[in-house]
Amino acid sequence: MLRLLILLAIAVLDCQAECNVCSSAANVACVSATEYQICSEAHVPLGSVTSCPTNYFCSANGTFCSPNEAYGACVSCNKCSADKSFACISASQFALCLGQDTPSTSIVGNCGTSLVCNVENPEICGSSTTYPASCGSNSSGTGGSSTSITDPTLYCRSLQQPGRFPYGSDATTTCRQYVSCYTFGGIWYGAIYTCAGSTYFDSTTRLCTTQTQARCSFAVTSLTLNGRLLP
Repeated sequence: MLRLLILLAIAVLDCQAECNVCSSAANVACVSATEYQICSEAHVPLGSVTSCPTNYFCSANGTFCSPNEAYGACVSCNKCSADKSFACISASQFALCLGQDTPSTSIVGNCGTSLVCNVENPEICGSSTTYPASCGSNSSGTGGSSTSITDPTLYCRSLQQPGRFPYGSDATTTCRQYVSCYTFGGIWYGAIYTCAGSTYFDSTTRLCTTQTQARCSFAVTSLTLNGRLLP
């Protein structure tokens, strides 16, 4: 029985598609768990991104999409890291998990030029030769709008969640600060606080810590809240 289970596991892994790699069986490249691109004769993904039907997953077999998630590619997309700090949502974007099992849909970060997000990378973003991208294409990746949000009350009225949240990604200033969101009379308000001494705000524990934060490293170019740049 054990041998049979091992053989089945190997068979599943052999059929699993890799992100952004053209499959010889299907002549497509999966760019996310549920999307693919047609490949050229030179085995290069080209053209627009196509979505699989609802509840189907992009796979390496000849049917393009499979109802069996076990055969799906890019299975690390939108899955929080082991420490629940972040999840990769595209090749070069990540979302903070804030200590939860699912990533925030509001607080999103962008990797630096030519860097990719990998859910196993403690620095979040890095070279694809060291940590291949956990997710697919950059088709949905953006650097946020040209507008920024610095007022803590506007921050909380945009987020509409109580608690402490990261204020920015500058290692020397805003990485040491956090926004506390609360309601009074049914209206959202916010206040900025600075961690004591040389400590940083940890978005996972929501506490100040002496450990530097990956979201504030040189590999991360920006952090956004609902598309607006954070300081």
